[in-house]
Amino acid sequence: MSLSEEYNRKKKNSAGEVLQAIQDGDYVLSAQAMAEPVSLLEQMPLLRKWGRKGITYNSCMPMADLPWYHDPAMGETLEHVSWFFSAPTRKAHAEGLCSFLPAGSTSLVRKTLQRAAALHRRPVLLASASPMDSHGYFSLSLSALFERDIIERGALVLLEVSPHFPRTWGDTLLPISQVAAFVETDRRAPVSPLPGMGDLDRKIAAHVAELIPDGSTLQLGVGHIPSAVAEALKDRNHLGIHTGLFSDSLMDLVRCGAVDNSRKGFLEGVSLCAFANGSQALYDFLDDNPGVVFRRGTFANEPKIIARNRNMVSLNTGLEIDLTGQCAAETMGATQFSATGAQTETVQGAQLSPGGKSILALHSVYSIRNAQGEKVLKSKIVPYFRPGTIVSTSRNEIDYVVTEYGVAWLRGASVKERVKELIAVAHPAFREKLRAEARRCGIG
Repeated sequence: MSLSEEYNRKKKNSAGEVLQAIQDGDYVLSAQAMAEPVSLLEQMPLLRKWGRKGITYNSCMPMADLPWYHDPAMGETLEHVSWFFSAPTRKAHAEGLCSFLPAGSTSLVRKTLQRAAALHRRPVLLASASPMDSHGYFSLSLSALFERDIIERGALVLLEVSPHFPRTWGDTLLPISQVAAFVETDRRAPVSPLPGMGDLDRKIAAHVAELIPDGSTLQLGVGHIPSAVAEALKDRNHLGIHTGLFSDSLMDLVRCGAVDNSRKGFLEGVSLCAFANGSQALYDFLDDNPGVVFRRGTFANEPKIIARNRNMVSLNTGLEIDLTGQCAAETMGATQFSATGAQTETVQGAQLSPGGKSILALHSVYSIRNAQGEKVLKSKIVPYFRPGTIVSTSRNEIDYVVTEYGVAWLRGASVKERVKELIAVAHPAFREKLRAEARRCGIG
């Protein structure tokens, strides 16, 4: 069969026709974040209309807030679980219509599909792609984080194909032989607004930048602080990139010449990532760019792989850090906010790298409204966590903690030393209370 014949046989005229392949009991997984196939997902209520039953739908950091996420009637057809919460899934969780699925970024596919296989459930992947090339390959475009591993574990692959998604290189390339059906759309890849930067972000970034010499290899996330750090690194030389997320901030470091990937010691000459999230300018930069290679999360986030880079620096953040060094990055008390993601793996990998280090950077305080509606400050450095708080990175893995007040180096430090270091970078308004609590708990 020729490529054109196979293409026409698998092409469907509507998203609904593609979704007809989903059957009772299937375990359906969506590509994550910007790569989610919204045109297919919008039509998922058809499964209820057709009487499908016993389906699990697994999302990951969804961007589109689909109405059916909040429709209790969909529970007759499917159970919604999520690897990584975002605004839509936080809302659905509060409504009792979505459950969190804990897993590390390098184990989530293996553990989830092992369970599905034990229950005799067929995996199905819904994903976005850029158009097929003359050799018969689609590109999964903005994410290879877990999609490639799902495909290689025998999932039925259903695609939404749009010419507006960038064609990326690496583990995103997918032959038509591995695709069951697809629909062509004109949907554009969703974009994220560029994060703003305040004075506190720049103060934190200045402290972080002092820890990053020329020739370092970077893992940066997205948000105010990573953007400010990237801005502060534009005067560096011979930086490299080995990261989970490729963002506008990293693109800017490549464009200004600070990144040339010449001293990584591993996969030199290219920037390595697992997924991308950002502006249209970023997607244009990534389109058909062999200088940015997308690899699956089990490669990009594997600590032993990360450690093969020289002078690896991982930059992550947290919601709270206690005085012994535990980091809570995914829950606020018992409320699930996001997920651990790749924090644990990148922290471990960076510290195993020759000359490497891991950094947790965060504002020293956050604000809430009290019962009287007044804004009050709360410390992000706490003597102990509230009940229900999940520890994302254990105190055994801690290295550097940075706030606007400076740098706390905790690698190899005793609990008493950690207490002193962390209080020194806490907001001054909370330092005496932290000292008093540390003494009361017998750790200070």
